[in-house]
Amino acid sequence: MSGSSNREHDPDDGADVDRQAAEWFALLLDDGATPTDRANFRAWLERNPAHATAYAELERLWLGASALPEVARPTSQTRRKILRSGGAFAVLTIAGAGSAIYLRSSGADYQTGIGETARFTLSDGSLAELSTASAISLNFTAGQRQVILQQGEAFFTVAPDVSRPFIVDCGQLRSIALGTQFSVGMHDDGIVVGVVEHTVRVSSPTQEQDVQEGQSVLFANGKLSLPTQTDVGTQVSWRDGKLVFISTPFEDVVAKLSRWRRGKMIVMDKGLARRPVSIIVDVHRAGLILENLEHGLPIRIARYSPWLSLIYSQ
Repeated sequence: MSGSSNREHDPDDGADVDRQAAEWFALLLDDGATPTDRANFRAWLERNPAHATAYAELERLWLGASALPEVARPTSQTRRKILRSGGAFAVLTIAGAGSAIYLRSSGADYQTGIGETARFTLSDGSLAELSTASAISLNFTAGQRQVILQQGEAFFTVAPDVSRPFIVDCGQLRSIALGTQFSVGMHDDGIVVGVVEHTVRVSSPTQEQDVQEGQSVLFANGKLSLPTQTDVGTQVSWRDGKLVFISTPFEDVVAKLSRWRRGKMIVMDKGLARRPVSIIVDVHRAGLILENLEHGLPIRIARYSPWLSLIYSQ
């Protein structure tokens, strides 16, 4: 792949920057890269600081390093030497050991690691179910029950207590349970609150909405949406050990699946990225996500390390 016309533009979409960086990475890993390719690559790096950042992230994932390396020129020879000398096995070992590491969220009372879910009984008898890579902290007093969602997503089944409201704070968003079952999740497009049973009062610094059973709201860019009818059961299907996607753009599927495994997956084909797919993924087999995608969809996956995979149309 050479410096083609699609690199002559600087799309604002971060996914496009990641895609371009991955194209250069794959090209420069190949012995067939020409001096013109390298010159075009340097020009691409210098065009936008986001390009250098995205490329450095791919280098880090390839090498299994904990810090971003300096990006001055491609190091394809170094990468090939690492691969040929058994470096890929070292990265695999690091990735395997890392899969058991829990999040270290500051002040978290309950948390899960990547690819894990867990259910906790709180001191008031309420249940908190945490999705992958999630963390909450508690502040229960005589006057209120406050939960702070630090990251990820949580589903709550609230024990009745008329004297102490059950509150979930997530950034600028506050959710007060007026019923029993609801979820709060931090997603790429904002904070989502979905209600399974009864009502939740959701408020931002400037807005407030009562969200009814079977509805959800989105808080993004400082604005709270109107409640919309939602298949909340599908939205929180991770509670039953699966992720359900119905006619979902493939790039959105990959983004959500990325939360369940270590490493980065990049969809390289824009047409493939936009293609709607329907698929059910077993979260208890998160380590086989790539294999399941490859067997179930017309795609090809190039695995550069356990930390980096590029997805192409077949």
